[in-house]
Amino acid sequence: MSMSFLGRRKRLLALLLTLVLLIPMIAACGSGDTATTAPSTSGNATATTGTTATDPTAAPTEDASAAPTATTAAADAPTAAPAAGESDKFLVFGGSGEPDSLDSMDTTTGTALIVTRQLQESLLGFAPGTLEVIPELATEWTPNADATEWTFKLREGVTFHDGTPFNADAVVFNFQRLFEPDFEFGFRAEGKKYSIVPDIFGGYAGEAESAYKSVEAVDENTVKFTLTRPVPLLPNYLAASYFGISAPEAVKAGKEKYGSPEFGGAGTGPFKFERWDAGQSVTLVRNEDYWGDKAKMPGVVVRFISEAPQRLAELEAGAIDFTVNLSADSRAKIASSADLQVVDLEPFNIAYLSLNMNNKPFDDIRVRQAVAYAIDKQEILDTSYSGVGSVADDFLPDGLADYRPGDLESYAYDPEKAKALLTEAGYPDGFSTMVLTDGTELALELWYMPVSRPYYPDAKSVAELYAAQLEDVGIKVELKTEDWGVYLDNWDAGAKNGMVMLGWTGDYGDPNNFLYTHFGPGNVDEAGYSNPDVWKLLSDAGAATSPAESIALFQQAGKLINADLPRIPIVHAPPVLAAKQSLTGWVPNPTGGESFAPISVTK
Repeated sequence: MSMSFLGRRKRLLALLLTLVLLIPMIAACGSGDTATTAPSTSGNATATTGTTATDPTAAPTEDASAAPTATTAAADAPTAAPAAGESDKFLVFGGSGEPDSLDSMDTTTGTALIVTRQLQESLLGFAPGTLEVIPELATEWTPNADATEWTFKLREGVTFHDGTPFNADAVVFNFQRLFEPDFEFGFRAEGKKYSIVPDIFGGYAGEAESAYKSVEAVDENTVKFTLTRPVPLLPNYLAASYFGISAPEAVKAGKEKYGSPEFGGAGTGPFKFERWDAGQSVTLVRNEDYWGDKAKMPGVVVRFISEAPQRLAELEAGAIDFTVNLSADSRAKIASSADLQVVDLEPFNIAYLSLNMNNKPFDDIRVRQAVAYAIDKQEILDTSYSGVGSVADDFLPDGLADYRPGDLESYAYDPEKAKALLTEAGYPDGFSTMVLTDGTELALELWYMPVSRPYYPDAKSVAELYAAQLEDVGIKVELKTEDWGVYLDNWDAGAKNGMVMLGWTGDYGDPNNFLYTHFGPGNVDEAGYSNPDVWKLLSDAGAATSPAESIALFQQAGKLINADLPRIPIVHAPPVLAAKQSLTGWVPNPTGGESFAPISVTK
């Protein structure tokens, strides 16, 4: 493929995907060598080089409320406690819930990834505030002619938090445990799931749909990934926070407890794990041996505050320095405060409602369509998001609008049409139960998140709106929720029946991060949706060699997904972020997470 095509492709992606902060922010980024990078999109297998990466960013935000015991230290070498009085100078972040793990490869929750982002760095990262791929632990990356092999040159002189060296063997160890079922410290041995692998790569090593074949150390500072099919976007994938590199010795020492409150996590990042006080906070201390510019503050306390009103109250009281996922109606209050600042980002997300197709009557397309027509998305946007954002007819956010089909059925609010479809499906009076695969009949469940997310800042209030709108057409639901970590585990295991509220903040700039992640082969177990035609179209789109080919394939897949309707897109909603006026250096990323190292605040 020609470099002129790649250049045009690069410029197109930059125009589409670089999201600009909507208010002025002061970026306190440390100095460093400049990096020359080439972010790739579908069909863009570009040789990319660079030197020092500063202020890398990445990670969606989510939260959980696990509550095991709390301790101190990661791996065999505990971090020394901060000096007396120094902890008063720590940065305090108001997280929207508790992590489920501090092993970045063993979580998909943003409440965990925003913390692991500080601990475990990836081979590549994102430039502050954008989706531009830049060097992190790798300084150069080069594909072969068809992007089935990628070679990465690693940064030298880097050590993990436990004092062991970062090198090619460490990278190989991490990806073998992630992808290879029979690896000694892999997911089977330690009982871990690594669910992001099938979501992004289609499956684990050796599985029919998997894009991954192998990883090997070429020499001490070079690794090579071999793939089963062209993957032009591999650099973008590896910039996502799921692929943070952990210290192998820490993983071996912790085994199945690595990432837990009693063990924490160890990487190469600008902060080290200090302790996890279950149900309350995670404390991190500055990595004084960090390879790049050291963190501005001596440490970070990540507090778990699941309720958005409480996070705002604590920000106003000065108990936290910055926070995320506030309610839409808090914008005006924050903006009018002399002590606070609002930070707005364009939405790079989707809020959706999943219908479990394993359960009757959701195995009937007419019933799924009836649910879609029964939901008044505009009322939800106006009521729960203060009208800020947009109604979603497709899973792709506005930054990826070129890949949307142009003639989708919008399933606009039409309760009479919903009633007619229910009658046609054999439910003239609606329904209030569901039937599981084993024949068990239960009350119809509608599950809502127990935490604030960028796309669902107040999930319960939206669930109540859903319930009222559905009841208008005769569908009666029982609202349910549970601990966030359990919620996600049960979803991954296919143990969530009925209707389930979920959402997604993009990890990198490509349609497949939204489409293959939600409708690829890795999702069959979750809610019963399986369409090999969609899988092939999405795989082909990811390997396409021209923008026109890629767009056409994504649009074809989008039409099939829209017709099957396994999940109903609801809104694209901008997150509400806020900080003290004295806080500087915070440059939020479209992915929903970023390094805290450049941030400082007057104490």
